Amino acid sequence: MTKVLDYLYSNSVWMTVILCVVMFLCVGLAFANPFKKKNLNYAYKVFLYVFAFCFMMSFQFMYYGYTSEFRSIHIGKTTICLFEVYERGGEGPDETVCRLHVIDKKDGMRKDRFYLGWSAKMFGIRNDSICYLKENDLVLFDAQNLKEIYTIKMEDWGNFLTELAVGIESIYSYDDAQNACVQLNCKNGKKYWFDPFAKKIITEKPRENYASFFVKKEYELAIDDGYGNKRYLLNDAYSTDKLKIIVPGEYGKHFFKTVDSTTYLDPFFLAIDTMKNVFVFGHYTTTDREDFYIEAKDFEFNTKWKKACAEIASDSYNKQKVNIWEYVNEILYFNIGGFVIAMEPATGKTIWTSRL
Repeated sequence: MTKVLDYLYSNSVWMTVILCVVMFLCVGLAFANPFKKKNLNYAYKVFLYVFAFCFMMSFQFMYYGYTSEFRSIHIGKTTICLFEVYERGGEGPDETVCRLHVIDKKDGMRKDRFYLGWSAKMFGIRNDSICYLKENDLVLFDAQNLKEIYTIKMEDWGNFLTELAVGIESIYSYDDAQNACVQLNCKNGKKYWFDPFAKKIITEKPRENYASFFVKKEYELAIDDGYGNKRYLLNDAYSTDKLKIIVPGEYGKHFFKTVDSTTYLDPFFLAIDTMKNVFVFGHYTTTDREDFYIEAKDFEFNTKWKKACAEIASDSYNKQKVNIWEYVNEILYFNIGGFVIAMEPATGKTIWTSRL
């Protein structure tokens, strides 16, 4: 049923047809007098008019429709959580809509989708427990079993620590790619940190974890060792600010001996595997950035495979753009507009595609 509503809500033609049909039926039926008593006929007509009005207005409060892009992706043990933010307009002012999508990591099937209000932010995931801020409430959610573990409201922080009873000025995420903590800025000027997974207040800033992790940047493929980026590949401006070549970065010359002299339009990197000697990147076909290729090369810059974005995932409601990507356990997860794809970088084989 959700898929049908997403389709109808994303299609302005069908939405108009449905509204017109319902309004026509309600107005037409209002001319009938099915009851002998005038009071019942009057109540019948009022009911139809009220129903038609409520039906028309209800579309403002329905949060169906296809996703056009995502803000962030969080890979769990058995689930993947995707955070979406979009502006929905109408006759009145625009409304910010935040939705959380939970899909199965194995096959990409959607487990559920949740409306998080007008303001939300994802903090991190551990196993299949995801932490997010829903307006001013901090929530830890079990994505595998689709149930809330706990919620902490803005005024309840004093229950954890007496000094927090003075009130919280603001809440920020503190994430060094290894830890996920929430920074609490109190109205008394003090700062505290909260581990949402251990449900514990920390009075000192957590120490940074210097374990290496992959840095996701459009213009480079790098491993951060905690002391600075080890750049394996970089975009290098060539001729104009949009035509670029791919060159080995600092510390990357051990793997890459040459420079790819091919020019690309706004290339962006998605994944690198130094064990299988392959990296994946995208580059646009035209300067309007409406279509692009996803391509994989080995460390000698030989193309292993190349696919157009429409060949991977496309429909008439989709926005051809990559917003989020993550390379975990030899699988590349990324989006093309409202599609989420799991792919093997070395072969280009699509494991699954999910339309959200």
